[in-house]
Amino acid sequence: MLNDKTRVDCITSQYAIEFDFAQKWAESIGQSLYYSTNTGKLPGVVLIIENPQKDIKYYRRLNKVAEKYNIKVWTICPQNLGSESNCSFFLSK
Repeated sequence: MLNDKTRVDCITSQYAIEFDFAQKWAESIGQSLYYSTNTGKLPGVVLIIENPQKDIKYYRRLNKVAEKYNIKVWTICPQNLGSESNCSFFLSK
């Protein structure tokens, strides 16, 4: 918990990471940057992909901004739960 009572979803040795569903991609950017600023860690987002065909547009939007602001992006899909891989659908795009 941060001083202002907000909670970072996940903190690692390098990253302050926000987890969010694909349609909340824009919100995840602001939260990851805010958490990064307050923790001194790099910003990161785990985008939760429920429907790859529908959610690809959100993934692309997030990545466009993430590239500019150096936000690390990971994805997770239901079929990847329990594995260490990102959504294979996006790796081929």
